[in-house]
Amino acid sequence: MRTATLTLATVLLAALALVLPAPPAAAATSFTLYDNTGYTSATIGSTSVVSSFVPARICAPLVEDGGLPTESEWKAIVEQYNRNTSAPLVLDCETLYFNSTSTVADHYARVLQLQTWAREVAPDQVIGWYGLLNNTSSANYPYYRDLIAADPNTAFFPSLYTYSVSETDWNTTLTADIAKAESVDPDVPLLPYIWPQYHGGSTPTSLDYTFIPAPQWSVQLATLRELGLPGAVVWGGWAISETCDDACQTEAPTAGWLDATRSFLAETATPHTDLALGRAATASSVKASGREPALAVDGDPTTRWGSAYADPQWISVDLGATYEITGVRLMWETAYAGAYEIQTSTDGTTWATLHSTTAGSGGVELIDNLTGTARYVRVYGRARATTYGYSLWDFEVYGTAAG
Repeated sequence: MRTATLTLATVLLAALALVLPAPPAAAATSFTLYDNTGYTSATIGSTSVVSSFVPARICAPLVEDGGLPTESEWKAIVEQYNRNTSAPLVLDCETLYFNSTSTVADHYARVLQLQTWAREVAPDQVIGWYGLLNNTSSANYPYYRDLIAADPNTAFFPSLYTYSVSETDWNTTLTADIAKAESVDPDVPLLPYIWPQYHGGSTPTSLDYTFIPAPQWSVQLATLRELGLPGAVVWGGWAISETCDDACQTEAPTAGWLDATRSFLAETATPHTDLALGRAATASSVKASGREPALAVDGDPTTRWGSAYADPQWISVDLGATYEITGVRLMWETAYAGAYEIQTSTDGTTWATLHSTTAGSGGVELIDNLTGTARYVRVYGRARATTYGYSLWDFEVYGTAAG
């Protein structure tokens, strides 16, 4: 009789498993933001980690015309610039790239020598090369793999700077970096260099070296973390050429990027479980194929929902069960809402407004301290902030199981 009872219980549990919603996926993995900035009036602080960097202006002259510094000279330079021995040490020459078959053997030999000497100075640190991943052709991947085999305590440090207001352009570069890193060695961590200023040669050129708007910068930071990267390195503020003159240094602490960075770090320190991840989503409209509402809840911050160019519009997610809703996080594309509401429902028909604003800022918006019991949550856009529609890279919902 006891055996029969256990069998029946097993059957019932199995049946329940078929109808109960699957538990949400775990929160994003640990992410470290390294501070390699030189702004005289702004330091990231918070939970960022100061990193070490030997700059190209020091290294490049030493390797001109096939040269190398002496062992003692290079070790002294590494010791001078290794300002935090508990962080990665990044070496930057920029003339010893692996992008040409005619020079790669020579460049490899000199990079290996410099790295070997640096390792003797920093025996326990991650040591890697700035920009080498971006500037290694596929034909020369074996050289990079040999470099990794010679010293596997390393990471990739590609440049991932911003050249336009288009978030899609930046995502394209990021996707290419990830693909290249996986092709060279999928076990080596990827830590891109990012910069809160537009790079020289941007489109339009009036953007050159100006600060990236806080919403765009906040989306970049969130994207890196949500893709599962272990971290990134923030560069900027160094008094090199015109990249950050006196006016730039004065503007740095108030330009918006600093507060956005600190908000990102504060949010990262208290990760949430996303109840909307992978759930069924619907919307009032879809502008084009590839902009379906499911793409805002797929866990990929480089895919998005996009609406028709009209007001009002909405996107709704079915959480699969009733929860006590505590917060919503929106990661807007440049087409964002100036005025919107966060609404909830138990049946998908009757809606209650938990949050309303006419001052939407775009970028990453975290609306916390919400209180409501619901199975359905939607963002109801009342007024667009641009001439385009409403578009979300991510729509996350936070809460606890309803009692």
